[in-house]
Amino acid sequence: MIKVLFDAERRVEFEGKIKPALLDLPCEFVAFDAQVRAADFANQTVLTWLGDQAFYTLLPMAAQHNWVLGFLPHPEMQWFYRSFPLAATLAEALDDFNQAKEAMAADLMLCNGQPVLSSVMLGQHALMQSAAKVDVGWWSKLFNVLVLAKNVRQAHLSPYTLKTAKDVEVKAAALGIAVVYRPSASDFTRRVVGDTQNDHASLHTVILAPRSMTEVLHFFFTKVLPKPGRFTNIPSYAGHIKTQTITVSAAQSIQYTLDGQAHTANSLCVTVQENALNIRTTQLPQKSTEPVIAELIDVSKLPKGQAMMQLCGRPLPWIYHADKEELKEMFVSLKESAALSESFVVLMILSSVLATIGLFANSAPVIIGAMILAPLMTPIISLSMGVLRQSNELVIGSIKTLWIGIALALFFGVLLTVMMPLHDLNSEMLARIRPTILDLGVAIIAGIAGAYASARSQVAKSLAGVAIAVALVPPLAVSAIGIGWLDWSIFWGAFLLFLTNLIGMVLAAAAAFLVMGFSPFKVAKKGLLLIFPLVVLVSIPLVIGFNSMVKEKKIVHQLEGWQYQEVVLRDVKIRMDEPLFISAKLLVANPLSRAQLEVVKSQVEASLGEPVQLETIQAVVVR
Repeated sequence: MIKVLFDAERRVEFEGKIKPALLDLPCEFVAFDAQVRAADFANQTVLTWLGDQAFYTLLPMAAQHNWVLGFLPHPEMQWFYRSFPLAATLAEALDDFNQAKEAMAADLMLCNGQPVLSSVMLGQHALMQSAAKVDVGWWSKLFNVLVLAKNVRQAHLSPYTLKTAKDVEVKAAALGIAVVYRPSASDFTRRVVGDTQNDHASLHTVILAPRSMTEVLHFFFTKVLPKPGRFTNIPSYAGHIKTQTITVSAAQSIQYTLDGQAHTANSLCVTVQENALNIRTTQLPQKSTEPVIAELIDVSKLPKGQAMMQLCGRPLPWIYHADKEELKEMFVSLKESAALSESFVVLMILSSVLATIGLFANSAPVIIGAMILAPLMTPIISLSMGVLRQSNELVIGSIKTLWIGIALALFFGVLLTVMMPLHDLNSEMLARIRPTILDLGVAIIAGIAGAYASARSQVAKSLAGVAIAVALVPPLAVSAIGIGWLDWSIFWGAFLLFLTNLIGMVLAAAAAFLVMGFSPFKVAKKGLLLIFPLVVLVSIPLVIGFNSMVKEKKIVHQLEGWQYQEVVLRDVKIRMDEPLFISAKLLVANPLSRAQLEVVKSQVEASLGEPVQLETIQAVVVR
């Protein structure tokens, strides 16, 4: 005989909709209320039609008295499906129940002895209670994210002590902590940990520890617009602990939510009761047969030491400032980057030769390869930190490495140019001999990106992209070509571009390091004041070059398609000489005589308001 426990408060609905579907089964119907005694159902099959609240009482009873459970979908089963992903319709649930040959063993998650259907979340009540409910549905998502946004300025980290089943103690400063049995029970834990294929008698604890408001905003953004699939890396503001039991304690009482409901306790003990339940179904994930050999504890990215103490109990800064430990690690890394080494020399020679060949071949892909190969980015970033922190050792080491790199690039570039029989400027060379203020803007953005990538190991792979953006070696190669040809206008134009990139990057990277907290302003001020005049000095010819470029573009735009009688100008190119040099194709019905060309020239001069040199190719249009 199957015992059917139904919701006593919804008896009419049960009698009208659910009970008729169960008449083919040998059933005894029992209203679930305070009078139900667990021992009366010991070792029996019990089919339930109950809401979430009833399961907090029922599941411990079922575990203690060895019930074989079946579940029918109930209107108030919301959190239940997070831990027990069973059939969602009555017909499917009955088919599944009838097809199941035997009961499946299932684990039960408990928090301070109380069953947990979805998750336990600790932290600031206003933030974490809303975060716990964010993934219920789209309207709930929107409402609770608005609540999160309203309370975000109150966000601060609190100190916690976590102890695993094997007595490993972890001290953490966290905005919030989420504990789940199955990662899919929460949007946040699923995106951090990823879905698991099999059930295992262990808990997943995700520690949320943003160091700044920007990381908090990233967390909120991913809550609203979750990416499909699983993350391959834990976010920089999160930690992950996998163990069978997690105990959380704090200096003060802990506010937490259990399946979205607010509670308070002095400490929490969250555990998994292995094989506590017997469920008659075919839909639960298979239990893993692999024994738990070791716990997983990944908290390397969480703030620690002095940084943890600085972040606790105070509002989070908009931008995180580095602590002494991080500054020490950064200095060691940049000092190694600034040092002259065999690999630097070899890569510098190879990139210079490759860039020079690519320029003569007028090949953009080859030049891009030389940009990636060039090792000049690292000593420039090291120089910016040395200037910022007034570190003579770092400044001298970086400058020494840079000058040797520049000398190598010029020497091998000149050597290859002398050996090369080609002596013509092409588009790739011309693109690097007339820098403008726009190139300084590129250098500044690249400097900021380079500093950020150097300070954040998780984005260090982006340094190749920064190297391509700023293009340090090709201007040096063009300068070497200018020396090899004894054409000093080419040399100075290209070398000005290199200086623009160098000075702009040093200033921008130093400013970025300052904002990221790697130096107090009173220390950084002197270095920044030394670099800024150099930037202003370099900017003068760049502004002149930019104005010249703007004037050229306006003239080309004005003349392209210009028409006088039956003469039309096409493919207009200009060179800012004295007078202005114009090269263009003339579309004519009949070839023009010299006198007619003089008339066209005078009309162009009248249109521009200045004298010009006109070089033309006549193209006869046959209609």
